[in-house]
Amino acid sequence: MKSFLPFLLIIAILSACTSQEAEIDPAQSQVHYDLGIELAQYSLYQNSLEEFALAIKYDPSNVKAYRKKGLIHFGIKQYDKAEKLFEKTIALDPKNVQGHINLGMVKYSKGDKTEAKKLWEHAINIKSNDSDSKAFNNIANLHKEEKNYDKAIEYYKLAVNNGPKNTMYINNLADVFRLKGKPRQAIENLKKSLKLNPQGMATHFNLGMAYKDLKEYEKAIEAFKQSLKFNSVLTEAHYQIAQIQFFQKNQEAALNSIDSAIKAAPTNLVYQEFRDKILSL
Repeated sequence: MKSFLPFLLIIAILSACTSQEAEIDPAQSQVHYDLGIELAQYSLYQNSLEEFALAIKYDPSNVKAYRKKGLIHFGIKQYDKAEKLFEKTIALDPKNVQGHINLGMVKYSKGDKTEAKKLWEHAINIKSNDSDSKAFNNIANLHKEEKNYDKAIEYYKLAVNNGPKNTMYINNLADVFRLKGKPRQAIENLKKSLKLNPQGMATHFNLGMAYKDLKEYEKAIEAFKQSLKFNSVLTEAHYQIAQIQFFQKNQEAALNSIDSAIKAAPTNLVYQEFRDKILSL
C-alpha cells in the first residue's frame, strides 16, 4: 500500500497538466473522480480537490463530483465553497438526499439552525426510509441542544429504526434517556450498542455515566476503565473515575486518577481545581 501512494501522486501531477480545453468525456470524468476519492483517503485534500475539479470539467453534469468536492471543502472548514457546491448538487439533482443533508450541515456550521432543520426535513420527505438516517439524527441533535428531550428521543428512534446497526445513533438515543433521568433505558440501549461494537470507546464511557447516575459506582468505574482501554488518553474518563473515588472518600485513588487526567490535559482548569478539592479531603 505504501508504494501505491507515490503512484497516486504521479497520476495527480500528470492530471494537473491536462489541457484546459477539455472536451466532455464522462469516462475521463470518472477516472478523475475515482482518483479524487483515493487521494482524499490519504488526506491529500488539495490534490483531491484538483481531481474533482477535473471530473467536473470533463463532465459538468457529474453530480457526485460536485458533492464530494463540497465534502472536502466542508471538512477543511471552507464553508462558503462547500455551500456553493452542495447547492449545485441539488440544482442538478433536486432529489439528492445527501446533497440536502450536506447543505444542512453547512448551514448549521454557519449558525443557521433554522435553515439546516428545513433542509434535513426536506431530505426526509424525499426519502423517509433512507438507511443513512443522518437527517433524523441531525434533527434529534438540534432538539437535544434545545433540551427538548422528548422530541430528541422521537427522532433518534427514527434514526435507529432506519439504521439499526449504527452505534452512534443508538448511543445518542441512550444519552438522551440518561439526560432525561432514565439511566436504566440508557443502559439497555448501550448494551445493544456494545453487541454491535464491543470496542466502542464512547459506548463504554456513556455506560459509565449511566451507572454513575444510578450510584452504581463499581460498575461505573469498570465501564470508564473499559473506555480507557480503547483510548488511554480519554481525559474525561479519568476525571469521572476521580469524582467517584472522591465521593467514596478515597483520596489516594482520586488523586491518582485526576493526575492521569491532568497529565493528558495539563491546561484544563476544571481538573486542576478538582485536584485542589481532593486535597482538601
